[in-house]
Amino acid sequence: MSEIVFKSSGTGKKKTLDKVKVEGLNPDFSGIVTAPNGKKVDIFYVHPGDELVVEYVKRRPRQRSLKVHEIIRNHPWDLVQCQVFGECGGCTGQHIPYPKQINLKFDPILTSFQKDLGITIKPVLGSQTYAYRSRMDFSVFPGPIIGQRQRGNFRKVVPITTCAIQSEWANFALQSVRSVLEEMPNVIWDRKSEFGGLKYLTIRKAQNTNDGMLIFTFTEGFENHPLMDEFRTLCLEKLTQNSLIFCYNRPKSEVSAVGRPEILRGKLTFTETVLNQSFEVPFDSFFQPNPNGFLPILHFIKERLPEEKEVLMDLFCGNGFFSLLYGEYFQHVDGYELTESSIAIASTLFANAYPSKTHSFQVTNLFLSTENLQSKEKATLILDPPRAGAGKLVNHWIRDNGPKDIFYVSCNPYSQKEDVRLFLEAYQYVDGIIIDPYPHTPHTESVLHFRRKGR
Repeated sequence: MSEIVFKSSGTGKKKTLDKVKVEGLNPDFSGIVTAPNGKKVDIFYVHPGDELVVEYVKRRPRQRSLKVHEIIRNHPWDLVQCQVFGECGGCTGQHIPYPKQINLKFDPILTSFQKDLGITIKPVLGSQTYAYRSRMDFSVFPGPIIGQRQRGNFRKVVPITTCAIQSEWANFALQSVRSVLEEMPNVIWDRKSEFGGLKYLTIRKAQNTNDGMLIFTFTEGFENHPLMDEFRTLCLEKLTQNSLIFCYNRPKSEVSAVGRPEILRGKLTFTETVLNQSFEVPFDSFFQPNPNGFLPILHFIKERLPEEKEVLMDLFCGNGFFSLLYGEYFQHVDGYELTESSIAIASTLFANAYPSKTHSFQVTNLFLSTENLQSKEKATLILDPPRAGAGKLVNHWIRDNGPKDIFYVSCNPYSQKEDVRLFLEAYQYVDGIIIDPYPHTPHTESVLHFRRKGR
């Protein structure tokens, strides 16, 4: 580690800078460097062998951190396709060869499952590494600025004109909205002066249909501002997308595509098709952001459905994604989800798709209670919980009352592993796969198949 000393302009004080070298990469694609105090520090957008000119600064009492003054790149960035990579808080791995990305993400997960639980998971690689996301949320700031928050600085937004991981349709929509806002910048919410209303732009485009929508998130009450009638007219004239939705939530709420909706044009849902099944996705609901990249998991489950298909239990069912995909194979479906609107959509879609089959979709907070779960020995259970996992109540219920076959789908294999620990004593692991629907990010998806012991 070499030391550089220079005099700060205007202060007469000398600053001591150190030159450190990136030693390796973490699973989240951050680089590992050793600070002057000997502690390991993570720095994003670097590669092993890069050199950093850093200052060891005091942020708080007893706390110091590294301030990066310069990055001396000793490897090419010819893989990067985004103009703002390294500033935008989205992708963190475009500079890393894709096979290396896979190893960084998958290896710690595969090793951990094998070492701690004796479970071997098969990696399955995808093919599309760009233009794969069906949903992107952009912050809107005065300027006008439309972009992503800077990594590590929530108050700064990096302007984006095109995003490499979303479709051409979405990039055209982004540029169209930018043109509209350049004509009427006063509609943008200024978080300092608290004037204006527009906080976020959400772009949702189906992968397998031509449907898509733009969602503008405003501060509550701004719908009646004199500027809004002119802005509505301008949007209808300049924007050609199928559906234009305005929604309104609390001024201090930094959440996009959530709130009381107003249809400017089109409808509150967009239509997506997965495995020949049609879904109506509400503007404010979660839906797989890369349906085509998720197909290996869907095929995995379909190929392993048991011969006895009496009941399908769908935990954390959302809008009924798995229920609709596999409902044709079962006599009855039970779905459980926290959000009332999602349950209503799931019930309606299922009844329309399979009018001859019986179903029960219930509003249930599975993190607080499992009382509504029905123990059915020959059922097949599919659960796809949030990133934090299914929770102890659900896992203990599976251990004590779970059915014959379980397919556990997860967007966070680390929480999935901790959940599996809680019910594995009652189940035999069959097989599983891990996939990469989100290239250039550290996120993955996995599915594990278990069969109850003694059955």
